[in-house]
Amino acid sequence: MRIGGAYVGLGLGDSSDEIAKIKAFMRRKFSYTAALDNSALFDATMLAAVADMQSRYNASGQLATGSYTPGIINPETKFVMGYLPRPPKVDARPMLFTVCGTGVPWWVGPDADTARAVEAQYRWQPIGYPAKPIPMGPSITEGRNELANQMTLWRDRIVRSGFALAGYSQGAIVVGECWEQEIKPEGGRLHWALPHIRKAVCWGNPMREKGKAYADPGGALSPIDHQGVTGTLMVDTPDWWRNYAHVGDLYSDCPDDQSGEDRTAIWQIIRNGNMVKGPDSLLSQFLELTGVKKDAPKIAEATGMVKAMIDAMVFFGRQTGPHVNYNPQPAIDFLRAT
Repeated sequence: MRIGGAYVGLGLGDSSDEIAKIKAFMRRKFSYTAALDNSALFDATMLAAVADMQSRYNASGQLATGSYTPGIINPETKFVMGYLPRPPKVDARPMLFTVCGTGVPWWVGPDADTARAVEAQYRWQPIGYPAKPIPMGPSITEGRNELANQMTLWRDRIVRSGFALAGYSQGAIVVGECWEQEIKPEGGRLHWALPHIRKAVCWGNPMREKGKAYADPGGALSPIDHQGVTGTLMVDTPDWWRNYAHVGDLYSDCPDDQSGEDRTAIWQIIRNGNMVKGPDSLLSQFLELTGVKKDAPKIAEATGMVKAMIDAMVFFGRQTGPHVNYNPQPAIDFLRAT
């Protein structure tokens, strides 16, 4: 049947084998439709029976007002009456890949808290990787490889629905390097994903570009002229990439001066060095690198900085200090917004 030129379903005057099958189904299921005959014609008796059935389903809340026309068999009526199974709902949520910080499992940290809060909008896929502190380089590499592996496994979903990234601390390096080295470059192994990325959120990002910072209630916002500690920073950070950075976060609030260069030197050893005792210890490596072995004040200062950077990185469980007290709510709100 057509109303105003548009097909609306099976109705009065229509004739087909399908109508005969629906009549038989209704006679079997509903006692009040026993008067329906075996013909293929949608007659006045069937019109009344269908309208009665729809009214009963509507009264019970199973058939919503506006989803049908009384007396006409449309797809929604077929689904509700049980004549046809309702097609499974297609999950069109974009993917959200999260990478945790150093020394914690994938379900701990602002990245995981954010993902749990936005599961109605995103299909969450955490990345499992060592998240080891020192040397951090191999752990970062494993994280990048696993992120690339998961994105490849979910490629069809990403192309269809898009994706977002989230990373905390070491995990922010994983997603940052993935963006800068795997997705952005034309020759990158994940360059195919470039048109499909929607948003990214990071907390305590050691790769944060100077001045690219967003506030959260967990701490004061990093100054505009500060940056991440790695020395190899993000470039031309997109507007849809949010780096949350606190004043005093030794990894994402690094001044662009000599003290900042010292922190970067420590970071390079954290990434590539080791923590064994003796001449190859982290502190000894830093003193060797900076040439201050005989400068007592500098040694004392370096000792404090090394200890502070290690504490900030590995003691997430204490929930104290500007590197670990990020509040995920701004990121949750940002990801939820379409």
